[in-house]
Amino acid sequence: MPSQASNTHHIQVSQLCIGLYVHLDLGWMDHPFSTSNFKITDQYQIDTIKSLGLSQLRYDPKRSTVAPLTFNNVVEFPTRKAAAKPNIETVDDRTLTYLQRKQQRLQQTLNESEKKFLKTSLDVKQIQKLANEQPTQALNMAEHLVQDLVTSTLTESDIAIHAMNGARTGDEHYQHEMNTLVLTMMLAKNCNLSEDDTVTIGMAALLHDIGKRQITPKITLKKEPLTHIEKSVYQSHVGLGLNMLKELPVSKKLLTIVAQHHEFADGSGYPAGLKCAEIDALTHLLIIVNMFDNLCNPINPLAAKTPYEALGLMFSQQRQLFDQPLLRQFIKSLGIYPPGSIVRLSDQRLAGVLSTNPQQPLRPFVKIIDENDDLNDDIIDLREAMNINITQCIKQDQLSTVMRTQMFRRHRTNYFIDKAFQ
Repeated sequence: MPSQASNTHHIQVSQLCIGLYVHLDLGWMDHPFSTSNFKITDQYQIDTIKSLGLSQLRYDPKRSTVAPLTFNNVVEFPTRKAAAKPNIETVDDRTLTYLQRKQQRLQQTLNESEKKFLKTSLDVKQIQKLANEQPTQALNMAEHLVQDLVTSTLTESDIAIHAMNGARTGDEHYQHEMNTLVLTMMLAKNCNLSEDDTVTIGMAALLHDIGKRQITPKITLKKEPLTHIEKSVYQSHVGLGLNMLKELPVSKKLLTIVAQHHEFADGSGYPAGLKCAEIDALTHLLIIVNMFDNLCNPINPLAAKTPYEALGLMFSQQRQLFDQPLLRQFIKSLGIYPPGSIVRLSDQRLAGVLSTNPQQPLRPFVKIIDENDDLNDDIIDLREAMNINITQCIKQDQLSTVMRTQMFRRHRTNYFIDKAFQ
């Protein structure tokens, strides 16, 4: 029967066949695939899904190239039953084996997610590079990328934001567009926007800074404060981007969002000095997300805020700049401990927050930060490690010199969106 959350349908596992686009309603570490939704391409994937112990799952007719098997032509293949998870609080060899396997599985999934993130960010980079010389091709690529992301986002009941390793995720000069796209998708979903509006704000997030490609990097990538003249040139990227987009078949709504993405609710923004009620409703989403990523990932990495610090600054000192109910929704969406934040655990270890956990916001996935080993990859699922809690969010200036050096090497806070952990 159709799922109320989307146009997906529930089928029995025995109805699987090659060509179906399926959704696994499992956490990302509870299956061996790189994503929770994909098209089946071989029998091995079918056998693997059957081994997970599911009785049914969802499939998307629009993204499938075949129909599910009917009960008259189902062929059963022998599969193993999913092994029951041992009690992780019991310290014995079986528990250690389970924890080790779980750690390996999570590491593998993180690596696969980073590969997927890198592929998407390379597409974003290509779109930006094509914008000047082949704008029509760039627009087509952007539409395809955004539509695919919107479809996968809206068809999942819960989504999560994952912090990616900044040292391993591609050209940092193109990550701002990627981050604003991902974070805008998250906020749009949590605001229950329609698919059309989500596509529009997604396209605007991807293209809002396209005019910067016509400004010298000596200004756009300058780490020192801009002079008055340089600031004027920099701000011209809004008009330059609009002139480029007006030559393409884009909606008036998208043009409006791009034109207004540097406006602020108190009238202190540019280029028109608009106030809150004069700014398009969708633009308010991009204004918030744009500011957040600029605080976390400024041109000068020495000025970077942790996500926790950035949200605190926006709420305590800058809230007059934003649509305040939407700002509160953004803070709620990122969680009490935003991904990319540095936290102290109750056992005194430091850790980086890897992912939001919408159902248990106090117990995210975290990765241990070891002052003596910057390659330490220990990951803790705080939903299961009930004897460990987060006691404090740490600011950059509270870290030791060694720790700050480690964080500087991978200073960017990059994000990707996926199905929430279950």
